[in-house]
Amino acid sequence: VAGEMEREGFDIPLLIGGATTSRKHTAVKIEQEYSGATVHVLDASRAVGVVSALLHPDRAEPFRRSVREEYREIRDEFATRQAARSQVPIDVARANRLVPDLSASMPEPDRPGIHVLDPYPLAELTDYIDWTPFFQTWEIRGRYPGVLEDETVGAAATDLYRDARELLDRIVERDELTARAVLGLFPSVARGDDVVLFADRAKTVELARVHHLRQQMERTTGPNLSLADFVAPDGPGVVDWSGAFAVTAGVGLDALCARFDADHDDYRSIMARALADRLAEALAERLHERVRTEFWGYAPQESLSSDDLIREAYVGIRPAPGTRRVPTIHRKPPCSESSTPRPTSASD
Repeated sequence: VAGEMEREGFDIPLLIGGATTSRKHTAVKIEQEYSGATVHVLDASRAVGVVSALLHPDRAEPFRRSVREEYREIRDEFATRQAARSQVPIDVARANRLVPDLSASMPEPDRPGIHVLDPYPLAELTDYIDWTPFFQTWEIRGRYPGVLEDETVGAAATDLYRDARELLDRIVERDELTARAVLGLFPSVARGDDVVLFADRAKTVELARVHHLRQQMERTTGPNLSLADFVAPDGPGVVDWSGAFAVTAGVGLDALCARFDADHDDYRSIMARALADRLAEALAERLHERVRTEFWGYAPQESLSSDDLIREAYVGIRPAPGTRRVPTIHRKPPCSESSTPRPTSASD
């Protein structure tokens, strides 16, 4: 976006914000792409001060210069640290991969394949909500439930929590939001730094190929890890499994917020979006629990508290596509017009 604004000759300020942004990222990756003012804004409430400074006839230019100088120093510091980090070529890193112990048990899922859970009962999710990020949405710092007793923000947090629970109860009782989930458990193998998912246990019909990055820092001890290392490599008689899922709790959210907006109730409109976000996270937590205890079933006797779930004190991991560890997913091209699946090979 910054590059396009530069190419088109824009001169309006570019403000960068949101949960996935940072001042460092803005300085290193964005600011030097655009000759106009580019400023990272921590949250929407801070935008007023930044815009006021940019519009002020006497303060605008000094403010722009100070931001550019600050970001230049951040880039210089980042470049110095990067230069100090020794990296090895990718083939060297791959040679130092983690070698899994294939003598260990690799339990097969009790219910393999794809399962659609639509709708998912909201009432089942409320006990799985992690409330700490909810308070952070409202710029109230502290871990739940301790934040309710905090000397500084406890009263405000308590009022907010009461209002949130009232709205949550209403949403659940009236089914004002719909939650949906789909999960799949597939035979899989590691090929290099990729994990290949198959439709069949014989591994003849490839469904998708998940690409993973590998650590390339120079190591004196220990392997250069990739998530692909935690799936068994291809070999005769070896069958490992991987799972994937997608969830939402936001079906109906736009209509619900539109009703609040029509009543000029911005407070509940924002709260509804924050609660839908928490319900989606709760559904991910609950679905992963059901995978461990029911669909895959490798931990049928698991009994974890809410704190245990937040601390991820369970067997298994669920990294998110789109992160640096799981950057992309490559799907196989469509089959022929007859829609008959064809066998695939490593050379495809």
